[in-house]
Amino acid sequence: MAENQKSGRKNKTLSIKALASALVSIVFCAFLISATIVNRVHIEKLRLEQQIYERVHRLSEEITRLLYKADVLAAIVMQDTAMDSFDIIAPSIVDEPIIKNVIFAPDGIVAIVYPHADDSDKAPGWNYFAEGAGNREAVAARDLGQLVLGGPSDTVQGRDTIFGSLPVFIETEKESNKFWGIVSVELKLPLLLDHAELEIFDTYGYAYELWRINPDTNEKQVIAHNYNRIMPNSRYAEKAVQIFNAQWYLKVSTNDAWYRHKDNIALVIAGFLISLLVFLVMQNNYALKNMYVAFETMAITDSLTGIYNRRHFLSIVHTHIERARHNNENCYLIMFDIDKFKDINDTYGHQIGDKVLMDVTTRVKTGIRPYDLFARYGGEEFLIFSSKVEKKGICEIAERLRLRVCDSKFEYDNVSINVSASFGIAHMRDYNLDKAIKQSDDAMYMAKRNGRNCVVYYSESET
Repeated sequence: MAENQKSGRKNKTLSIKALASALVSIVFCAFLISATIVNRVHIEKLRLEQQIYERVHRLSEEITRLLYKADVLAAIVMQDTAMDSFDIIAPSIVDEPIIKNVIFAPDGIVAIVYPHADDSDKAPGWNYFAEGAGNREAVAARDLGQLVLGGPSDTVQGRDTIFGSLPVFIETEKESNKFWGIVSVELKLPLLLDHAELEIFDTYGYAYELWRINPDTNEKQVIAHNYNRIMPNSRYAEKAVQIFNAQWYLKVSTNDAWYRHKDNIALVIAGFLISLLVFLVMQNNYALKNMYVAFETMAITDSLTGIYNRRHFLSIVHTHIERARHNNENCYLIMFDIDKFKDINDTYGHQIGDKVLMDVTTRVKTGIRPYDLFARYGGEEFLIFSSKVEKKGICEIAERLRLRVCDSKFEYDNVSINVSASFGIAHMRDYNLDKAIKQSDDAMYMAKRNGRNCVVYYSESET
């Protein structure tokens, strides 16, 4: 009997060990499976964000390219206010199926629509400055003096159309810079969306919506979508599309729970294969790190100041230079850096130095025009690309920026610092960016030699 009791206790102990081992194994496998699924979700989200970034970039780039045709319309008006040559030039402007029509509206009243479209909501006689859907954008264009994106509107004719409104100012004998009216380029929204290839989200089984806040109603307006409704608790990613004055948003949702994927179920079943799970976790972590590195490389802004970084500035400035060359406009490059910045870092520390960089950026950013390009070139050096301005104007802009930097002290807790900057300006006469960078750099260092805290305009006779 004693032996039977001893044997029973032994069997009972073995059962407890087996249960404990099974429990530990289940917990460990559950942890590994959870980590794997979470990593997979992160990777899918990163892939989703990359797809969103590419679609947003395509959409923004195409709209910007097409709406800048409004500059050509404005040039026609400024050179020929009677528009006698319009019939000859118009076909070369409306040269793509995506362009619905172009519009001339002297004093804001539509006079010419080419080509004429029966479904257009802006027929001759339409008043851009009267009450109506989309007219807020025309008023904003006139008041701001720049190209403004509008639409789509809630009217039947306007749901498939977006448009760019550009105010035109002319020189007359009696008045300088007189408001002539509005020129507009209307684009077919469905073809724009085809160019953005939003249907790729259907391939992945994602739901998407492209939306904006309608300026006429201040309510959410869905521009395009591929769903009946997005699930309330579904994972999603969203990115803003900034195009001129307008801000659109692209939101994409997966609408899928992890357990709906057969591969995740298979992973749970195979969870007890510890070595394979470890491999999957390591592989997924490696993939996740690579995805983060890829996205950091894609970043277009400087992480400290929030303005364009050097790589992105050099990438996009060529488009602006070519547009200036096409329109025979002056363009300039301003390079400036913070005077004695090393002394600030050495005296107050790099944290204060970083705050100075951020605050200088803020002061300068609020003093430039909306369409000027502003970038951190490296260290404490910055670049500004500016066009549509004469020599006197660019010198006044640089001097105004200099005063913004040095006029008031920089206050940080108990630290008060006087900060100044030296500015160099180069006129891009031959639209050569590399040459302009070198000339503006030479001018900036001449400002340093002249005592700092000043503006120097590059002159070959002085070099």
